[in-house]
Amino acid sequence: MIKSRHFGTLANGQEVTQYTLINKQGVSVDILTLGGILRRFQLPTSQGNKDIVLGFDTLEEYLTDGSYLGALVGRYANRIAQGKFSLNDQEFRVEVNQAGNCLHGGKVGFNAYPWNVEVLAENETPSLKLSILSWDGDQGFPGSIQVDVIYTLTENNTLRIEYFAKTDKDTVFNPTNHAYFNLNGHNSGSVKDHLISLVASSYTPTNENAIPTGEIASVKGTPFDLTELSPIKIALASSHPQIKYGNGLDHNMCLDNFSPIQTKANFAGTCVSDEAQIKMDVFTSMPGMQIFTANHFKDMPGKSAAIYQANQGVCFESQFYPDSPNQPHFPSPILKANE
Repeated sequence: MIKSRHFGTLANGQEVTQYTLINKQGVSVDILTLGGILRRFQLPTSQGNKDIVLGFDTLEEYLTDGSYLGALVGRYANRIAQGKFSLNDQEFRVEVNQAGNCLHGGKVGFNAYPWNVEVLAENETPSLKLSILSWDGDQGFPGSIQVDVIYTLTENNTLRIEYFAKTDKDTVFNPTNHAYFNLNGHNSGSVKDHLISLVASSYTPTNENAIPTGEIASVKGTPFDLTELSPIKIALASSHPQIKYGNGLDHNMCLDNFSPIQTKANFAGTCVSDEAQIKMDVFTSMPGMQIFTANHFKDMPGKSAAIYQANQGVCFESQFYPDSPNQPHFPSPILKANE
């Protein structure tokens, strides 16, 4: 089943709609046409309904949000150093919006777009397609690119997000979803006691501005060794220089199961709540996963009078590695014209 309601109106008069996908198990997800935002992910449990993603109550809060809560981000998720890269022997300069670098597509990324919506299915597996056209030169990126994102809620409580894109010029493309998960409930405090594991034996160390050094380093003997299920707080308590750079976890993990020719999403990791007994498995066809523990939150008003603090959510941002356009030995984010 799919329901919809008016969520707000943009300054140009365009309506923002909230769509709610509901399956037979009573699980529901709310998607906004602004930014394709995953606003709510509600599960029925023995302790009552649990909303496991952080978000806001009003459109105005989303319009001023600098933390990308639940949003689709692009054209390029994560960072491009100094907002420049070369492609086909031509240099491109894209918008810089964080510490002199391009973050999540620039000042007006996909998270700020009003997306067009088509309902694909309203049966036991409700499905919604969101679409935008990003023009040649948008935020400095080459090529006009048509982007479609399909959200599907399955009968077995899987939320599937599929990204499709076609460009008329060679470009770089790296979309992701920026949901902050708290499996105890969005208003339940820190996720430090959540258990996580990732199929990742290496990661990409960064400088103090979260730009990769170019090294692909082993996780062994570091707080980034998440190959066995362990509490997030162990990594957060580390004095490792990389943890200090990010004031917590904010790093790209190199997924062992990635193959450039894979045709399906492979298992990437697990997150388990310490209280609510909820387990979430993550699957992706992307080579990397940014683990981010909301290190910068402080007294942020959230849904239903919640006040979000540091480490109240954890993001699993599947992606190409940060700054891949400038790191030729990283998996390539290049999308060729008409492919």
